[in-house]
Amino acid sequence: MFSKLFSVLLAFTAVSVLSTPLQKRGAVLTAQFATEEEAGGRFILENNLWGEASADSGSQSSQVTATNGNTLTWKTTYNWVDANLDLREGLGKELSAISSIPTTWTWSYTNPSSDLVADVSYDLWLSGSSSGTGASSTSTFEIMVWLSSRGGAGPAGSQIGTANVGGVTWNLFQGTVATWTVFSFVAQSEITNFNADLLPFFTFLSANHGLSTSQFLVQAQAGTEPFEGSATLSTAAYSISIN
Repeated sequence: MFSKLFSVLLAFTAVSVLSTPLQKRGAVLTAQFATEEEAGGRFILENNLWGEASADSGSQSSQVTATNGNTLTWKTTYNWVDANLDLREGLGKELSAISSIPTTWTWSYTNPSSDLVADVSYDLWLSGSSSGTGASSTSTFEIMVWLSSRGGAGPAGSQIGTANVGGVTWNLFQGTVATWTVFSFVAQSEITNFNADLLPFFTFLSANHGLSTSQFLVQAQAGTEPFEGSATLSTAAYSISIN
């Protein structure tokens, strides 16, 4: 869950590799939980300064640097927590009514410090109500897909086995945060060019761990959790849809 406080310096810099004309850049967000809609309201970028009041010092700014249809790039520079990119369309559907969740995420680290402890993850939230929200009292499940786990970073709970999803073997963790159950699929080796369907992760949990397909998908995020060290994380392209 993207809600921990860290004292680190990590720059999240997006580099466009798109060949068609790009729309204008978004505003630079600096205030706590400042948001801006992007791609015609399809996404919302949040400057997530969770836990700011308890920090000794620090700052953060976030900005979408380019959009091209449903594909965009963004950057965040900070010395604490993270920024989340939130999908705003296609939510509030029962899992049984979803046919696919295609996504692409191409990213890389530049000059990561030797002590870097961080993850790069999707964060998907379920609720028993179509009007529920993620990380709230209405949340029932949090499903995370970790594309990267550096320096011993680990998810909530403990490992309960492995799962083969999309032709990749993942370490599967289960835990509890607040009132909801967290399932985390952690890649055994780093995936920097991810082009896949996220729905099979839910299908696996339904078939093997009793996840009801009557649950509603209410939030779909992507971001990074830095724990220690420094690096530049560059995103070349990111897109996601709920069909």
